[in-house]
Amino acid sequence: MRRVWAVTLAAACVPTVPLIFLLNRSNDSILPAPRAGVIVTRPPPGLAPTMAAVAARGLRPIAAPMLLVSQRGLSLGAFRPDAIVLTSGQAVGSLADPQLHDIPCYVVGAATARRARAAGFARVTAASGTADDLTVLLHSALPPASRLLLAVGQGYGREMAAALRGQGYRVLRRCVYAVRPATDLPSDAVAALRAGQVGAVVFYSTRTAEAFIAALTPALAPLLAGVAAIAMSDGVAAVLGAGARWRVIRVAARPDQDAMLDCLPHDVA
Repeated sequence: MRRVWAVTLAAACVPTVPLIFLLNRSNDSILPAPRAGVIVTRPPPGLAPTMAAVAARGLRPIAAPMLLVSQRGLSLGAFRPDAIVLTSGQAVGSLADPQLHDIPCYVVGAATARRARAAGFARVTAASGTADDLTVLLHSALPPASRLLLAVGQGYGREMAAALRGQGYRVLRRCVYAVRPATDLPSDAVAALRAGQVGAVVFYSTRTAEAFIAALTPALAPLLAGVAAIAMSDGVAAVLGAGARWRVIRVAARPDQDAMLDCLPHDVA
């Protein structure tokens, strides 16, 4: 399915003419052969497997994590959850207590499920990739009045916690990690952009997109006119379209890594 999105850019980018972006969900090739570099903006621990997946497709991954994540300790007090709810895999690192690992764990998507299982959680159920999907899963799996530990990042999860409480669930929201944006692009990414070697930049969240746009210098921003932006969702694409001029913005057909990478070419000449 092909959709056309009109975005009017600031005068510094384009004089007065609106630029038309095609948001294409197909998997045909988008990168010219000389532009085999793919900038990966997600932070660890997801950065490494995504870099490996990009390399497996014959492309050159370039690490540019745009979020800096710090873990926090978890304190439950007397609260004993019936289930643990994770909206991001970043929360898993703070849930190392083996006593938690036998508690049913409901997570936002398949990647977070893999991290939870690798950390020792024995009963993990994954939603289809969004917070809304996770809420629907909880409604179908757990009765009202269930006690939920909602482990999130600082500044996240308030709306979800309020909505679940409004539906009768007893929710303990705990911030188990903090995220701050990187202020500069790594030197490898800057050099590749200047050399015209970057064909795509992949974005897994609105916060990474916002941080990337904010880190652009006046000299780097025009170079994105020859680069494709790969977005996990329409929300991410909206941030990218409003913040920079791209050759094309593509949105993954599903909010997961395989669908993201399907927007990249299968081979490079």
